[in-house]
Amino acid sequence: MNRISDKTYEQFYRELFDRLKLQIESESDDYIIAQPSDDLVKYFFKDALQPIEFDSDKEESIKHEKYIKTIYSHEREWGYQQDGDLKVECEKIVVKLPIVLNRSIDQILNLRTNSISLSGGPQFTISGNNVVVEVEIKGYGKNLNNDQISSGILNTKSAIQNLFQSKNSEIEKENNKLKSQLAQFIESRKTKLDSDKKRLEELVKMIKIPIERKAGDVVKKVQIDRKPFIQKIKPKTPYEDYKLDREKVIDIIKLINNQCLQFEKTPKTYDKFDEPNLRDLILSNLNSVFEGKATGETFNSNGKTDIYLNIDKGNILVSECKIYGGQKLYHETIEQLLGYLTWRQNFGIMISFCKNKNFSKIIDEAEAIITFHNSYDSGFKKIDDSHFISKHTLPGDEYKYVEFHHLYYNLYMSSL
Repeated sequence: MNRISDKTYEQFYRELFDRLKLQIESESDDYIIAQPSDDLVKYFFKDALQPIEFDSDKEESIKHEKYIKTIYSHEREWGYQQDGDLKVECEKIVVKLPIVLNRSIDQILNLRTNSISLSGGPQFTISGNNVVVEVEIKGYGKNLNNDQISSGILNTKSAIQNLFQSKNSEIEKENNKLKSQLAQFIESRKTKLDSDKKRLEELVKMIKIPIERKAGDVVKKVQIDRKPFIQKIKPKTPYEDYKLDREKVIDIIKLINNQCLQFEKTPKTYDKFDEPNLRDLILSNLNSVFEGKATGETFNSNGKTDIYLNIDKGNILVSECKIYGGQKLYHETIEQLLGYLTWRQNFGIMISFCKNKNFSKIIDEAEAIITFHNSYDSGFKKIDDSHFISKHTLPGDEYKYVEFHHLYYNLYMSSL
């Protein structure tokens, strides 16, 4: 088990709130004013800790293991220490208690609750999505019977449940407090920004000089930045080789992401939308920036790609939109997108709209599904909670690599 730090949950949340206040103050005025306060609270609350939950969908398990353990001479009884080290066959029971994946589990276990156990608490480790308890049942000077083993395991399991309950109680209390603090701060921020805006409008009327209009940050980068979309690189063949600037790809993804996050905020509006409908909305948004160069269902290489963004030199950036349907469909989509790409293209975007519940589970399984595909080479990386990148090889050319961006969006709508 991790060593308990001196920091309490209250201290952790106090520091978190200070960081969130700076983030909110760093956002553009128009963004804070325009967004509903409830949506802003939900967005900035994402860094809060989540309670530890046992996973009822998975079974607990025990395993019996035998191993050789070295008993060093100084650990042996006084009369035998002169005989040196001793190797002893030992046995242990390994118990696994499944928990729901919690990315903050190490931090949660390190933080100190208000109640401190003098005994130091139960001994366990975290391995993946399991709480692991190891009970040595036979070894040097030890030979437990079944009653002792059963009692030890059950007592440890109960102590772990009590520990998690205690920590969850602190988390829930601090989460409620943080939501209230965020709501108050955001409302206060909106009031201030509204007052600043009115004051500036009055000033403009007095001096009769209009305020310079600002384009959105992403749109500004895409439309005005003097750095070209197409960056010419040294050719490796007799042909001219062009490579799309990666920074521009990220800017384009930001445009797509801004659109799709709106889908998430109002899933009821898009509940009846299928892949073509959602794709067309994204296309409309891209065309507002790229002046008609984004098209759908366009022939490229071996098929029709969902979103085809033609920038100066031709087939540069292609994307595929799908309603998420599990590993098999996702692998088929990877193959589909690889089939669209030509040797001169270096990026592909996969957009998955998830209409089923348990979106967190889908995100947690993303790395395994992506890296298990036979085209995967390396470079899996998490950009944010639902944006991942990976490097793949093109079919028929194991030396040609393309960077895939995997975007997931939660469009599940509860029936409640």
